[in-house]
Amino acid sequence: MSLIDQCVPRSDLVTREHRMLSVPPQRVWPALRPATETPPRVLDGAGPGFRPRAGIAGFDELLATAKWVRLGLSDAEVVLGAAGRFWTPFMDWQHLTAAEFATFSRPRRAVIAVAFSVLPYGEEQTLLSFESRVRATDVIAFRWADWYWQSIQPSARLVVRDLLRNVERLALTGTSGV
Repeated sequence: MSLIDQCVPRSDLVTREHRMLSVPPQRVWPALRPATETPPRVLDGAGPGFRPRAGIAGFDELLATAKWVRLGLSDAEVVLGAAGRFWTPFMDWQHLTAAEFATFSRPRRAVIAVAFSVLPYGEEQTLLSFESRVRATDVIAFRWADWYWQSIQPSARLVVRDLLRNVERLALTGTSGV
């Protein structure tokens, strides 16, 4: 069972992307260092915004502004989580600990977990995967989160693919930072 399966066994909305890298896993982890630090970071907000429409925060903004907490770290995966209301133009992120993440239930909110997995593929390649899972705390939050998720899904995939390409570039050059 993967760490994200342990942290978010039930989810309402999911996004997954994969990228094959021509470097071994031990060269990928330094590129993911910001995700393993305290406080963890997924995206530093660099690059163009991908707002699908005016008034809707893009997935890049969600990744850059969330109050991430590390939920788990293993030799093959790092999982981060955040909670709040992120489908409005002014995101409302909650401060929480990893222990509070599993039981977070504040009305009209949702939790989001993101995972980077780094798996060897042969001797000199790595399968780098990104997965995000959202679990709404109630029906109203689900309806809003689902509407938001469907609105941003095409641009979210672009953001994640760009993020994975950036990790690959950093791994190839031997530098760190997402």
